[in-house]
Amino acid sequence: MSIITILLALPLAGALLLFFLGRQPQLAKYVALACTGAALLGSLIMLADYDTTLSGYQFVQDSVWFPAFGVSFAVGLDSLSLPLFMLTTLLCFLVALYSWDVVERAPFYFGLLLVLETGVLGVFSALDFFLFYIFWEIVLIPMFFLIGIWGGERRSYASMKFLIYTHVASLVMLLAIGAMFFNAAGVLGYYTFSIPEITSVGLSLNLEFLVFPALLFAFCVKLPVVPVHTWLPDAHVEAPTGASVLLAGVLLKMGGYGLIRVAYMICPTAAHQYTWLVVALALLSIVYGAFVAFKQDDLKKIIAYSSISHMGFVLIGIASFDNIAVLGAVFQMVAHGLISAMLFMGCGVIQHHAGTRLISRLGGLYGKMPAAMTLLVLAFFASMGIPGFMGFFAEFSVMLGVFRVFGWVVLLVALGAVLAVGYYLWAFQRVAFGALPPALADCRDIHWYELTPMVVLLVMTIYFGLQPDVLIQYMNGSVDSLTSLLYWNIEA
Repeated sequence: MSIITILLALPLAGALLLFFLGRQPQLAKYVALACTGAALLGSLIMLADYDTTLSGYQFVQDSVWFPAFGVSFAVGLDSLSLPLFMLTTLLCFLVALYSWDVVERAPFYFGLLLVLETGVLGVFSALDFFLFYIFWEIVLIPMFFLIGIWGGERRSYASMKFLIYTHVASLVMLLAIGAMFFNAAGVLGYYTFSIPEITSVGLSLNLEFLVFPALLFAFCVKLPVVPVHTWLPDAHVEAPTGASVLLAGVLLKMGGYGLIRVAYMICPTAAHQYTWLVVALALLSIVYGAFVAFKQDDLKKIIAYSSISHMGFVLIGIASFDNIAVLGAVFQMVAHGLISAMLFMGCGVIQHHAGTRLISRLGGLYGKMPAAMTLLVLAFFASMGIPGFMGFFAEFSVMLGVFRVFGWVVLLVALGAVLAVGYYLWAFQRVAFGALPPALADCRDIHWYELTPMVVLLVMTIYFGLQPDVLIQYMNGSVDSLTSLLYWNIEA
C-alpha cells in the first residue's frame, strides 16, 4: 500500500469517527488536529523521500478496481502535484488549529473539514480519471455544508450558488473525460481511465478542438475566471473563516492543476490555437478583479476579488507556453495558497473580535489589536508582491515570461499588481488607523490559536520568498515536461 493511500485514509477515518462522536466538541477538536497533523507528518516524510532527479510519478499505487471498465485505484505524485499535496496537508492542519473556538456542532464541522482534506488530496494524487472525478465531486459536499450551516446571513444562497456553478462545471468535465475515454479505447483496443495512458495516446485534432473548450470551461469555473467567477465572492463572504481559508488556499488550485494536468497536457495543439482567448480571459480577471476590489467595503470581498485577480496570473502564465511563466504560475498557486490563507485568517480575527468586517465601521484597531494588525499588514505586503515574499517571485516570473511571449501585454498584467498595492493600503489605513469607534472599545488582541497558524504561514511565505529554489526544485521536472510536450506537439 502506497503512503499516499494511507494519507488519503487518515482524514477519512477521522471524519467517520467524528460523525459518531455526537455532542463531544472538545474531543472532536483533538481528533481533527491529530488526523490533520498525522497527514501533515506523513506528507513531510514523503517529501523527504521524494527524488527530484527522477521524472514521472513516485509513491505509485495502481490496483485494479473495475477491470471491465478499465478503472483502477491509481495514485501517485510528481513535481506538479507534490507541492499542492503538501500545501493541502499544511493548510488543513492549520485550519483545524485556527478553528479551536468552534463549538456549534463541532464534531460535524471538523468531520467535514477532514472529508474535504481527503477529497482535495485525492484530486492532486489521482492517476485515474474515474478516481479523479470522484474526488473532485467529493470536495463539493463538505464545502456546501460548511457554508450552508456555519455561514453568514445569506449562507443558503451562497452555498447553493457554489454547488450549482461548480457541479455544472464538473458535468461538463465529465463529458470531456468520456470523450477521451472512448477515444483512447479505440486506439489502445481496451478500456482505461488511466491519466498517463490517455495523455500518451492523445487526441485527434478535431477531437481536441471539442474537448479543450469543455475542459477550459470546467477548470476556469473552479479557478475562477471572469465571467464565471460570481460564485466565489458570495461563497467567501458567507463562509466561516476555516472554509474560506481552504476555499482560497486549495480548492481554487484544483482549477489551475486541472488546466495543466489535463487540458494543456492532453490538448496542446488546441490549447495553442485558443491562446488569445485564454489570454483575454486572464487579463480580464486580473484587471477586473483588481478594480472591483477597490469598490468593496467588506474586507472579505476585497480578498475574494484579489484572489480572482491573482488567479489570472496563473492562467496567463500557463497560456504563455513559456518555461519561466509556467514555473511562475505553479509557484503562484502555492504562494497564493499560503498568502490567501493568512489574509482570510486575519480577516477572521477582525470579524471575531470586532464583530464586523465592514471597513466603514472599523478604525483605530492598531491601538487595540497590535499583533493582529501587524500580521494583517504583512499579509497585505505578501499579496502585493513586495520583494522578500513569495508573491514577488511568482508574479515577477509570470510577467517575465509573458513579456517574452506577448510583449507589451505584460503592462496589463503589471496593472493588476499595481492596483493591489492601492486597494490593500487603502483598506489597511481605514481599518488600522484613525479614530476608534466606541463600539470597538472592548476589542481584544489575537488569541493563541489564531496567532500560531498566521505566524507559521508568515514564516513560510518569507522563507520561500527569500529561498525560492527550495521549492522550485520540486516543480522543475513537471514544468519542463509540460513546456517540452507543448512545443513538440505544436512543431509536429
